[in-house]
Amino acid sequence: MDFQPRFLGTAIGSLPHFDPEAACSLMVDSFPDAPPWPQLPARSYLENMYVQFSEGIPGVRIDEGGRRIWLETDERFIDELEVFYRAVETRDIERFRISDRFASGLSVFLSGRFSNRLKNAPYIKGQITGPISFGLTVTDQKKRSILYDITLEEVVVRALSLKAAWQVKRLKKIAPDAKVIMFFDEPYLVSVGSALVSVSKEQIIKDIRGSMKECEADLLGIHCCGNTDWSVIFEVEPDIVNFDAWDYLDGFLAYSDHIAEHIEKGGAVAWGVIPNDERAFEVDVAEIVEVIENSFETLEKRGIDRTALAERSMITPACGLGSTTSEVAERSLALTAEVSRTLRKRFFTGEDK
Repeated sequence: MDFQPRFLGTAIGSLPHFDPEAACSLMVDSFPDAPPWPQLPARSYLENMYVQFSEGIPGVRIDEGGRRIWLETDERFIDELEVFYRAVETRDIERFRISDRFASGLSVFLSGRFSNRLKNAPYIKGQITGPISFGLTVTDQKKRSILYDITLEEVVVRALSLKAAWQVKRLKKIAPDAKVIMFFDEPYLVSVGSALVSVSKEQIIKDIRGSMKECEADLLGIHCCGNTDWSVIFEVEPDIVNFDAWDYLDGFLAYSDHIAEHIEKGGAVAWGVIPNDERAFEVDVAEIVEVIENSFETLEKRGIDRTALAERSMITPACGLGSTTSEVAERSLALTAEVSRTLRKRFFTGEDK
């Protein structure tokens, strides 16, 4: 692991748009060096971040009209489980494809319509819901989180790993010279440690590592958009740790020893420093850059080399943009791109001082 993105900008993934072609174009235009495919949850319940990656998982049942997903361990489950593990054992990645109905943005992104604009991108980004968030959100027929069932836990880990691998394979096909960055989105980690969630540190590390193990991305990231025990995420040892630096900055900076070790090992920090709501219209590039500068000063005082930190930093919105308006989303993406350019100039060309 030795990733030096130098304030590379990208997005978390979700947008509020309905037109997948327009959404893809927005992502590619905003982030030509690391375009992500757009998740479009407003289009359909099937594009919800949990439902979107559920195809082919044994026992999955979806009530689209009632906006509900669950796993049913009924008489069909054993047969489905047998088919599933046969595909796992033979590494039949196509069995884990994400279809057009569940990811219209990904379908258009992979269609070839953007090939000319993607061919020179040094990086390309995919994303998938992580196993802890998926396993705690999706329940069985008794409304018990499937992460608490050892059989279903293993199914989820293996399924998400191979769905990520399918993404990587397809992304490499449309951008063969780009390095693929795969983010595992883990919003539920903000609840780990509470009285309502009984998941051990060891299980979190094991399951996230298990999901990352077989996906074959060039770079692996974990995104969490709230306060959490960051020591657990650092112990997973992803290439990139992505956090909400707008609302939860101090909580993350408190883990300076872990940040230092991560940087020393060649890992990167993705600063989610761009508001993902109406506040995006209340700030400008200078204010956001100041947040980064002040954070660097804080970490420098705690012994982290400023240059190494700059070399291993990325810029993103604080979180996904699927639940906001198109105006807010476009403003947030524009700010992300401009902050990325400004910081690159400031730290690496000596301009914009």
